[in-house]
Amino acid sequence: MWRNQRLGLIMIVASLVVMGLIVFLLFDYQLDTRLKQARSQGVGLARVLSGMAWNELVPEHGRQGVLQALRQGQSNPDFAYAAVVDIQGKAANESSAPGIIIPNQPIPNDPLAWLGERKIDSTSDGRNFLEFHAPVFDEGDIRGYVRLGYFQPEAGLQYEDLPFFAMFTLPVFLLTPLFYFLLRREIRPLRQMNENLEDLIEGGVEKRVELHPSGELGDFIQSFNKLIDSAQNRIQTLESEQSGMLTSGKLLSYRHARIESILKALPDAILVIDEGGCVNYANDKTAGLLGKTQESIIGKKPQEWCKDPGLITYLSGYGASGGQVGYISDSIRIAPQHDPEKLLEVKAYPLFSPKDGSHLLGNMVVIRDCTEEQLANQNRGEFIAQVSHELKTPLNVLAMYSEALLGEDGNSESFRIEGLNIIHDEVDRLSTLINNMLAISRFELGGIQMNRQRVRIGELLEDAYNNITQSGRDRDLEYEIDLPREMNALNVDKELLRIAVNNLLTNAIKYNKSNGTVTLTAQEFDDAIEISVSDTGVGISPDDQQKIFDKFYRADDDKVREQTGHGLGSSLVQQIVHFHHGKLSVESERKKGSTFTIRLEKDMATRLQAGAV
Repeated sequence: MWRNQRLGLIMIVASLVVMGLIVFLLFDYQLDTRLKQARSQGVGLARVLSGMAWNELVPEHGRQGVLQALRQGQSNPDFAYAAVVDIQGKAANESSAPGIIIPNQPIPNDPLAWLGERKIDSTSDGRNFLEFHAPVFDEGDIRGYVRLGYFQPEAGLQYEDLPFFAMFTLPVFLLTPLFYFLLRREIRPLRQMNENLEDLIEGGVEKRVELHPSGELGDFIQSFNKLIDSAQNRIQTLESEQSGMLTSGKLLSYRHARIESILKALPDAILVIDEGGCVNYANDKTAGLLGKTQESIIGKKPQEWCKDPGLITYLSGYGASGGQVGYISDSIRIAPQHDPEKLLEVKAYPLFSPKDGSHLLGNMVVIRDCTEEQLANQNRGEFIAQVSHELKTPLNVLAMYSEALLGEDGNSESFRIEGLNIIHDEVDRLSTLINNMLAISRFELGGIQMNRQRVRIGELLEDAYNNITQSGRDRDLEYEIDLPREMNALNVDKELLRIAVNNLLTNAIKYNKSNGTVTLTAQEFDDAIEISVSDTGVGISPDDQQKIFDKFYRADDDKVREQTGHGLGSSLVQQIVHFHHGKLSVESERKKGSTFTIRLEKDMATRLQAGAV
């Protein structure tokens, strides 16, 4: 029902638009006709009047002149005025329509413009004039000008024009409803067919269109019914095929997602280069290793996104013109430009079709970060060289004094005492070195088992303080301890924590200055306990603060080099603190001293106990 009403509204609107268009065209035609009529009449009259004598145009006083006769006999409704002016522009004779004031406009001085037309704005009723002017000669001399003015034609519907407009619009208005009813009768079968098709689409069942019109429409409906039967059969076939394709698609999507998940989980960057040399797959590790996102790589050749000459040369060999396609090539190592400190290993593997082992699909390029491996090899060599040096020094001293004691110098009792003391010190130094090395190695290899237990931190710190003050009593130092009166116990490995505190206290004594101070303090917070060891010694430079926890590192300072040491104590302390999931920090200033702070987080039980207290 609504569709029929909508069609009727469309027909009415269309008819109104057509009638409006007709009226517009008629108005436009009328305006154009009036303008042409005014221009034709104005030009013609101007030429005729300019050819008359001046006395005829300007009659004696009291006589009716040509201009008055022209106005009275004028049939053009747009005629406004006629005037004769002298060469100064002063009116000699004039005649105008009622209520019209002739505008005072000078004639152009250029002789070429004496004969012509112009538009003049009216100052009386707002209507504009179209004026035609021509020169008037008297015995060969110019005497004045003729000015003829017409109203500028405007659009407007006048009463006498109504029959003319009605003659064009009335047939359109009368034919619209007739055409509407004829169209409804013709499309009724099509509308019924459309309703049946909608029922077919919504119901999803086979339903033929049962209409029997005559003529070409009947043939069309019969053909359409055949088309529906054929479409139903085709739909059933497609549904069956779609079910199989859907199952295959889900299986393929699962396999693809599983393979992509595996490639994303790999720590290495993976690139797949097709036969044309373009990258058609890249996992997200390329951003970290190559400094390039997946979007900036996929679909492009290496020359378009890679800036490393060595990598470009290597990858350019895999493509339509490459000579390395089809076999595993040697790997290369590069330092990427965006992070020169890294070392990457690049290796390519051919990808063959699973159905045809001789058909090459492309190449898979694996980019692996071997920076840690390289550093490990480098550190291993440095470690062996440093250990060899640290072992060689005390062994040389032992060999030298043992040889001297076996010789004639061994007969001197004072030399024997001196030699035995030095041998004892070197053996103690060697034992400490070996124990620290074994402890660090066990940490790095994961061979240490954490023996956590509830430990009273205050008692452990007091024991360490007492032991260190006894061993360092021969040093000209002052010792201070500042512990809270009550401290909660921590779940830590007691022996490992004791070793860490002893190492810090030993270093504070060793690298202190005369009359210096060694201070052991502790603070308890809601979530952690901090243990600090301070000294007033030589201090540590900002550059050395970044390296003091490296194995075998000792600051390049004369005061430091004067003291015996092997550079493993601070590294061992850091390993022990990290083993307890804690944090080791240092604050130091040259020639003013250092403060090492161990921060140990409380477990949940300790936090609850501290909160209850």
